[in-house]
Amino acid sequence: MPKTSSIKLFLFLLIIMIGYYADRASAQTATPDATQQLKNEIELLKKDADLKHAAWSVIAIETATGNTIAEYNSDIGLEPASVLKIVTTGAAISLLGPAYTFTTKLQYTGTIDSSGVLHGNLYLTGGGDPTIGSKRFGKEVSIDSIFNNFYLELKKYKIRRIIGKIVADASIYEDNPMSYSWGWEDVGNYYASGAWGLNVNENYYRLYFDAGNIVGQSAKLANMEPDMPEIKFINHVTTGKSGSGDNVVIFGAPYNYDRLLEGTVPLGRKNFDVDGSIPDPPSYLAGMFSNFLAQKGIKADSSYSTLREIILNGKQDTNQRQTLAVHYSPPLSEIIVPTNLKSVNLFAEALLKAIGCAKKNDGSLSSGIEAVRNFWINKGVNLDGFAMEDGCGLSRKNKISTHQLAEILRALKTEKSFTSFEKSLPVAGKSGGMASILNGTIAENNMKAKTGNMEKIKSYAGYVKNAGNKDVAFAIIVNNYTCNNAVLKQKLEKLMLLIAKTK
Repeated sequence: MPKTSSIKLFLFLLIIMIGYYADRASAQTATPDATQQLKNEIELLKKDADLKHAAWSVIAIETATGNTIAEYNSDIGLEPASVLKIVTTGAAISLLGPAYTFTTKLQYTGTIDSSGVLHGNLYLTGGGDPTIGSKRFGKEVSIDSIFNNFYLELKKYKIRRIIGKIVADASIYEDNPMSYSWGWEDVGNYYASGAWGLNVNENYYRLYFDAGNIVGQSAKLANMEPDMPEIKFINHVTTGKSGSGDNVVIFGAPYNYDRLLEGTVPLGRKNFDVDGSIPDPPSYLAGMFSNFLAQKGIKADSSYSTLREIILNGKQDTNQRQTLAVHYSPPLSEIIVPTNLKSVNLFAEALLKAIGCAKKNDGSLSSGIEAVRNFWINKGVNLDGFAMEDGCGLSRKNKISTHQLAEILRALKTEKSFTSFEKSLPVAGKSGGMASILNGTIAENNMKAKTGNMEKIKSYAGYVKNAGNKDVAFAIIVNNYTCNNAVLKQKLEKLMLLIAKTK
C-alpha cells in the first residue's frame, strides 16, 4: 500500500477514535434532561433546612396516560388551603353545568285587595345566590337593580301597603352558614362569612382605622361602611410597626351583633380598611329592601324579619306562596372565575351547598360534601385518606394528597365543561395568584393553576403543556415550613418551571 494511503487511513481512524471518546466524555458531563433535573431538585428539597420540619408533597403526571413524571410523598394527606376549591368548582361545573343559575324569588302569601293592600307577608325567598350586590359582576346583580325590578312587579299589582312583614327566607341552606371546624380567629372576618340562603354584598362590611403616632398606641375605629348601628364593637386594636399590614382579627359568631377587635394596623396610616362578616345577611337584606320600598311609598306595617326568627318565636306562615318575580344570578361559568381566580371563599361555599341541593335535595354542608365525594369516586379517583370539611379550603381539617389532586385534574380534562373550568384558573405571569410567577419562562401564559395560602401552608395545582407538547397535571403542597412565603415561593417556582420543561 502506498505510504500516502497509509497515512490517510491512519488519520481517518484517528478522527473516528477522537470522536468516539469525545462523545463518551460529552455524555458523561452533559446536563441532565429536565425530568432528571426535576427529580434532582426534589432530592435537594428533601435536604432543605427550610423544609426540615415540614410535610410536603409534589407530583406531575401526563393527563393522557396517567403516567407519573416525578413525585414525592404523593399519597400523604396534607392541608391544601385554597387549592381545595379545585375539588369544589370542578365538581360544581360538571354536576350543575356551566349554564346553572341561582334564583331569588319575590313572593307573597295572603291576598291583594282592590285598594292595593297586601293582606299577608312579602317574601324574599333565597336560592343561595352569592352574587347579590357583588361588584365582581355587571350592574344586573346590584342591589338597586334587583330591588327596582322587584318594585316594578309590585307596581303592576298596585301594591301600596303590606299588612304583614317583609320576610327574608334563607331556609334553602341550613341555619349554620359555615363549617364547625373553622377557627375562632377566622370567624368574624370577611373571608369566613360562610354561605347563607340569602347573601348580600358578599356578606361583608368595612371598618376604617386611624393608627396612633407611636407603636403600641390605641388605633381609633374611625368609620364603617355600610353603617350598621346594631353591631357593637369592643376595640382593642393598637398601632403596629410601619408597613406591618393588616393584623386585625374580628371575633364574633353568626347572628350575634357583638364584635371584639384585636390586633394591629400600621403606624402612620389613616382610614386603614379591614373587612368583617355581616352577622345575619338575610336580616340585613330584608331591612335594606324594607327601607327601599318605604322610600317608594310601599310600607310594611310589621316591618321586616327572617323566617328563622319567626320560627324561633313559634310562629310560621304556612299559607301557599305566590311568585311575583324571579332574579337570576350570572351563570356558573362566570361565578367560578372569581372563585378560583380571586379565591372567593363565599362563592366556593355556596357552590358546595348548591351541589347538595341539586343531588341530595338538602342545602347542608354535609350533603354537599357527600355529593362531591361521590362524584369524584364515580370518576375513578381513589379518595382513601381524603377529608373534606368545607368547599373553600379554610378548615384545618381538610386533607388531600397531591396524587388525588392530580387525578381530579386529569378527570376534569374529559368533562364537557372542562373549557369553562380551565378558564377560571390563574395563568402564570398573567393573573390571580400566578401573576407574579414564572414570568419570561416557558410556563408564562402556559401554566394554569389554583394557588393556596394560609399560615404555614402553600400549595399549587393545575396544568401545563410541557416542552414535549404533552398535557401535564401537577400538584404541590407544603405544610409547616419555617422560611417566609417569598423564599418558599422561589423554591416551588423552580419546581414548576422544571415541570414545564419536561418532555
